[in-house]
Amino acid sequence: MYARWYRLRTDKALIFDFNGTLFWDTEYHRQAWGAISLRLRNKPLTDEESYHLNGRTNAETITYLLGRPTSREEVIRISGEKEELYKDICLGNRPLSLAPGAITLFKRAKLAGIPLAIATSAGEDNIRRYEAWFSLSKYVPSSLIIYDNGKRKGKPAPDIYQDTCKALGLRPEACTVFEDTKAGILSASRAGIESIYAVGSPGADIQTTQAMEGVHGLLTDFSEFSLEQ
Repeated sequence: MYARWYRLRTDKALIFDFNGTLFWDTEYHRQAWGAISLRLRNKPLTDEESYHLNGRTNAETITYLLGRPTSREEVIRISGEKEELYKDICLGNRPLSLAPGAITLFKRAKLAGIPLAIATSAGEDNIRRYEAWFSLSKYVPSSLIIYDNGKRKGKPAPDIYQDTCKALGLRPEACTVFEDTKAGILSASRAGIESIYAVGSPGADIQTTQAMEGVHGLLTDFSEFSLEQ
């Protein structure tokens, strides 16, 4: 047994991954990518592959499934197929809702004057759906929803969290991040964020994420999180 020592936490901003963190849709993505995997390589995704690909961009996932470099046209076409499957799966599971306790935490943060941001590997089309499905603009302005624009390196590279901190106008040490994947936690840590919480959503590799260096704890309901000011 050993003790973990962390800096005193001060929440100047809360940054959330989206898929599998704020929206517990890991299984929906897995079903959609599983269908694409069967078409592209005649076999489904294994659990290990799903854990490896969770949190990564469509381009990275498609490159993995094809086993070779991909063209921009291939990525656009296959991404479109996957996202249509995913959308249909989501709509087939209505009513849709954000993760347990998320809205409560949003309201508490708003009262405390703590801004919220989203740093996600989702593409713009899905972001527009999420904004409509969940009325995200009530809590998170569009300028603070940082998504996969096809120009930056995906998680586990630090780029998206660096860009999110810049959009907030804050140093990484002032921010707290919530993530459900190994790639996302590595991304946040490599960006210099020291306050990271693993989210134990269905389909997440909880055993791995909660044991990672820099992870303060595991949340299965956002109402469990205590703001520190």
